[in-house]
Amino acid sequence: MQKTFVENAQQRIVIGANPLDAPAQEDMGFDASARSFSHAQIEAWQLSKLKEVCSYAKENGSFYAEHFRGLNLDSIASREEFSKLPRTTSADISEAPFKFLCTSQDDIARVVTLTTSGSTGKPKRLYFTQDELDETTAFYNHGMRCLVNAGDTVLALLPAPKPDSVGALLADGLRQLGANPVLNQDPDDVTASLTMLNEHSPDCVVGTSAHVLALVKLWKHQGGMNSPVKSVLLCWDANSRSIRKYIERIWDCRVHTHWGMTETGLGGAVSCAHSKGMHLRETNLYLEITDPETGMVLPDGERGEIVVTTLTRKGMPLIRYRTGDESHIMKNACPCDSPLRQLSPNIRRIVQPNDTPDWFQFVTPTSIDRLLLSVPNFLAQQAQYWVAPNKLEVTVDMSENSPQQLASVKELLCDLVSPLHNAPDILCLPGRNDGKISIGFAKRKICVT
Repeated sequence: MQKTFVENAQQRIVIGANPLDAPAQEDMGFDASARSFSHAQIEAWQLSKLKEVCSYAKENGSFYAEHFRGLNLDSIASREEFSKLPRTTSADISEAPFKFLCTSQDDIARVVTLTTSGSTGKPKRLYFTQDELDETTAFYNHGMRCLVNAGDTVLALLPAPKPDSVGALLADGLRQLGANPVLNQDPDDVTASLTMLNEHSPDCVVGTSAHVLALVKLWKHQGGMNSPVKSVLLCWDANSRSIRKYIERIWDCRVHTHWGMTETGLGGAVSCAHSKGMHLRETNLYLEITDPETGMVLPDGERGEIVVTTLTRKGMPLIRYRTGDESHIMKNACPCDSPLRQLSPNIRRIVQPNDTPDWFQFVTPTSIDRLLLSVPNFLAQQAQYWVAPNKLEVTVDMSENSPQQLASVKELLCDLVSPLHNAPDILCLPGRNDGKISIGFAKRKICVT
């Protein structure tokens, strides 16, 4: 088993440049064949683009005209000075999305409306031009070269209700590199995913950590042997090292990670063949790790909130936008020798309402998934916290009904929270057991009631 893993893993390591390097060099106007660019050159190029996008947004968008009122943007001469600009938030977009527009609505090719799970607030509307959608497709094209070759089949557990949705854009990027995409547009239907896996024998599977984990668990529960999968890309939502290692062990494959969100144009960073950190899309996004309270930029290696600035977007540029995700920039150089910075794959949502106890930051959807890996029938779970009477309610989807295993889930959860101060009572409820799960495609969090 281990020998097969090493062989499968090694055949995914491409000798030479990171596939993301060449397009980054081209974006910066360098000769991609020379492979001579450095991170210092990237920083200098980014600073020029930061000044450009700030001036553009202030001149063409009413939100930034007000947001930057009284500020001399021409005086920005360093990243340190840029970091003093005020941040923008999700609430800013929800309150007045049209004020962020910097082009005519006729130039907008796609509008995405996002609602926050468990929230009664206004939805967010994000606007993209066709050029920006094409940039995302190009990123998928180059980024997926870290995982697949021309002729490979890729099973994507991603929704694609419209031509420019995430699943459709990924499929377009895969076709451009010569791979064959197969989409399950209802990733909550794990039985359908398993049927596609058995019918198409994909070389690669792409999906959220929760959807891929559910597929691996169901495959194992039904006696799966000798998985055809050589590589997996966990995208969109948070994942953990334990879950990545579990998938690698069960499927004998290499697991890669991707970070992105709708606000970043559905792409942001992806791990290379060495699967350490995730290389940033540095010529499209400028990423800062900041203190959530002050906005101060933190040094590499220190965890904080991810704040992004779009460098090339014309329709709806975002400047110092607070993502609500937490991670850090990795300090050590990647073995692939790319100058593109690496974002740690250990990402989690910053969800700390004032009325939740301290333990809330440690008990997350990902930590619960990790805890339940040992439960044979476990597929997925959704958690809700009741402030009064201090109760954590977990609904568990399983491959088949098993009161005994549900009792095991409760015991594991009680062991998890019992050492914590003001530990909650645990209530475990049976969810689905028909080969489907009920987690949806939004970034998961524990809802607070």
